[in-house]
Amino acid sequence: MKASPRPQEDPGGPTLTAEQRRILEDDGYVVLPDVLTPEECDLLSEKTDEMWEAEKQRPRRYTVEAGVRFTDNLLRYSTIFERCLLDPLVLDGVRAVLGDDIHYYLINGRRADPGYGKQPLHDLKRERGRPFRTCNTIWCLDEFTEANGTRVVPGSHLTAEPYVSRCVDPLRPHPDETRVLAPRGAVVVFNSHLIHGGSENRGDTPRRCIHSAYAVRSVRPNYDWRLLPDEIKAGLKPESLALLGLDRPGEGGAR
Repeated sequence: MKASPRPQEDPGGPTLTAEQRRILEDDGYVVLPDVLTPEECDLLSEKTDEMWEAEKQRPRRYTVEAGVRFTDNLLRYSTIFERCLLDPLVLDGVRAVLGDDIHYYLINGRRADPGYGKQPLHDLKRERGRPFRTCNTIWCLDEFTEANGTRVVPGSHLTAEPYVSRCVDPLRPHPDETRVLAPRGAVVVFNSHLIHGGSENRGDTPRRCIHSAYAVRSVRPNYDWRLLPDEIKAGLKPESLALLGLDRPGEGGAR
């Protein structure tokens, strides 16, 4: 029998170190190792692939990337994905970017098969500098390496210059970019205002991850959480319902 994800909801749980906070502040992202166990990575990967197979013929509201399995709104499928909402260390990182008054913005699965997954650097026109409005987290179900890691431009969350002017072609390497390297089971907390993009998976195995994001309350969520199946909402913890806005009448709705 496979292990279920451990509940993570203790408000007195682990917090970022001073060095991790400095890295997140200066570079715009930080890698938090060992958030997930190998068993949790296996289970979340299996459930994400299962959901993609079950719904791959469903009409999509987004552009389909060749060689990429993108699965939107994982939470509507299983409460197993609640594991990606409440981890205290991850939430501490998110609150270091956004402050305390946050809610849940989205949760998607992304699997890039070998030879695929390259994206242009994006969000080049997004506002930079404080106050920040959204924060992403990447749950690494497989290792992120030089051959497959997401590319980011450190420091670009703070100011557009000189980074945007040095981006001649968003598909080509940026002179200031670096690869995010992270072990399997790590979570990468990164400021959504950071210039970033997926890289081609030059390895020989799929690279799986879950994208989980938060926003300040003035930004409406990407998904209408009120439309989650009743059995899903009934199975969620009160802390999750609060992050989804489902404990407040009239909230939890998409843009």
